[in-house]
Amino acid sequence: MRKSRVLVAAAGLLLGLVSVWLRVAWLAIGRHDYYQERADANQEQRVVDPATRGNLVDRAGRVLARDLLTYSVSAVPREMADPRRTARMLAPRLGLDPGVLAKSFARRPRYVRVARSISPALAESLRARRERGIYLATEVQRVYPLGAAAAELVGRTDLDDAGVDGIELEFDDLLRGQTGWTTLLRDGAGHSHPLPGGERRRPADGDRLVLTLDADLQCILESHLAAAVDSLRAVRGFAMFLDPRTGEILAAAVSPHLGPGKGRNWNFTDQYEPGSTYKVVAAAAALEEGVVKPDQVFEASATGVATVAPGVTFHDVHKAPRYSFRDAIRWSSNIVMGKIGCAVGAQRLYRYATALGFGSITGVEFPGEAGGLLRAPEHWSARSTPTIAIGHELSVTPLQLTLAYAAIANGGVLMRPMLLREVRDPQGQVVRREQPQASRRVFSEATSATLRTMLTAVVDSGTAKLARVPGITIAGKTGTAQKYDASVGTYGAGQFLSSFVGFAPAEDPRIVGLVVIDEPRGKKYFGGEVAAPVFREVIRDLMRIPDGTLTPGVTQVAMRPPAPAPVTVPDLRLLPPAAAEQRLAGYGLHARFTGSGPRVLSQEPAAGSAVERGAPVAVWLSAPEDSTGRCLPDLAGLSLRQAFRELTRRQVAVQYVGSGVVVEQRPAAGAHLPLSGPCVLRCQPAPIVARIAPGALVR
Repeated sequence: MRKSRVLVAAAGLLLGLVSVWLRVAWLAIGRHDYYQERADANQEQRVVDPATRGNLVDRAGRVLARDLLTYSVSAVPREMADPRRTARMLAPRLGLDPGVLAKSFARRPRYVRVARSISPALAESLRARRERGIYLATEVQRVYPLGAAAAELVGRTDLDDAGVDGIELEFDDLLRGQTGWTTLLRDGAGHSHPLPGGERRRPADGDRLVLTLDADLQCILESHLAAAVDSLRAVRGFAMFLDPRTGEILAAAVSPHLGPGKGRNWNFTDQYEPGSTYKVVAAAAALEEGVVKPDQVFEASATGVATVAPGVTFHDVHKAPRYSFRDAIRWSSNIVMGKIGCAVGAQRLYRYATALGFGSITGVEFPGEAGGLLRAPEHWSARSTPTIAIGHELSVTPLQLTLAYAAIANGGVLMRPMLLREVRDPQGQVVRREQPQASRRVFSEATSATLRTMLTAVVDSGTAKLARVPGITIAGKTGTAQKYDASVGTYGAGQFLSSFVGFAPAEDPRIVGLVVIDEPRGKKYFGGEVAAPVFREVIRDLMRIPDGTLTPGVTQVAMRPPAPAPVTVPDLRLLPPAAAEQRLAGYGLHARFTGSGPRVLSQEPAAGSAVERGAPVAVWLSAPEDSTGRCLPDLAGLSLRQAFRELTRRQVAVQYVGSGVVVEQRPAAGAHLPLSGPCVLRCQPAPIVARIAPGALVR
């Protein structure tokens, strides 16, 4: 009996051993590939190798935007032997306040984003110190050598180097390239090393885009526009210039600058009632259809008030009993142009307007283009025909109006607007070259020539005498349109959009430009007084540029004195306001602060930008510390769970993308509660690939 129990036990043990052996054999043979992959996955690590975003350059090859390889510094304070000592070591090297940094380490032991955009040399010196809890990561920073100039046109990129507005967004697919990756091997200590024979995909850099823009003209235009908006205490201003022969956009400026990440360019995205600058549409239609002759005389009014159609009364600023057609344009007679509009008729007036591109988008390669507003004649009232003839009851975009005048300058041919000249691959080879394209002929050469003569008289002896420039003939038209106030359903008293649009030289136009000043304050508000001088100064400066668009061919033009050497804007982020101001002063720059918080949140121009000594740097401060719970807190660096806790405590709905720690929030910190919608968080894992430790690889 006992012997049989022993045999049974032995058999059971043997069976168990056989089962274990079979299981081991099956795992070793049948599941070999699976576990080998798991082991490789635990040892191997795929590290992103970012592509370099393509440069944006102007028509002369001057760089407007480029990528710069930098490093970011982050910290995990709970891994540090002495966080306070580490803060004291880091702060002076990064231009930070040691006390503020130490407090950040104490508040957020899991992760703190310390600094971004540090130089490779500084990154190497930090790596050599082998500080525990300090991490480096490679970053590609987009820099804009012109600083804030052309910001609303060129646009900006986000933290992932993707275009978010402007040209950066429109051509993002061409610029961004294709990310690569490298396989690294992790050793037992957690350090990463290149894997011999490991897989790698090299990044494919983005294309280089040659734009139609002229950086000289852009800076000139922005300077004079900003000066006018400031001196006139206007709400805003916008202006653009283009080549009438090709449709190439040379410059498009707005004032004031809108700040980082708000790159809306009103020349493309906004629409307004043009007023008298639109009178050329009725004039062109009347000439082309043979309705009137240039010297035909019309009754006006010595009192400046007259009926132009049944029940429709217009006013003239420049009073006269009668005007010829030429003089009606020269002195911008509403009465005569209203009558001419009626003579042309609603259908023909609408046909020429649409042929010139009004009422529809132009197709320019820029995000958010507006199409204006031009109703079909069946929706017009009894007063619409004369009213539209003088530039009301419709809205246009600055680009549409500039292109219409370009058609007059170009012999009656409307051109398609262009912002892109060439696409070049990373090796510099041209892979795509844009060609100027004519949209259509709108009116004849003869009509164009007559209009150019009439518009030249406007500048020589009419409402735009302040646009005259010695040595060159200017043609153009002024506009002073009352702004419509939708809240009261009428035109506001004392609120004007004052404008001038013109081209030069009048006999052989090479450039056409529009300047609009929105709500100038003071005694001067007519377009000929406030907008025409801006055009004049731009043309005058453009003539001084050697080999420029308007440089006289037979006159030797003196070179402008060389500009002082530029200075590089320092990184101010996380600094207290006083420290930021002191640091800028050391570079010969001065700060313009927005907000009242304890530290710098962002700046414009960005760190690394080249600017003239003495230039202002716009500095946005973080939200003030809020103990009342009535403002949105700063969530950057918190874990997703911590951020949820903070927002839930304030009864704020949450949406999030990614996982790990918060790197971006919308709305920004300091927004007043309650919010109209959720707080959106963008998260990413804390960087640990490029740890500063013996043998670590920093890419």
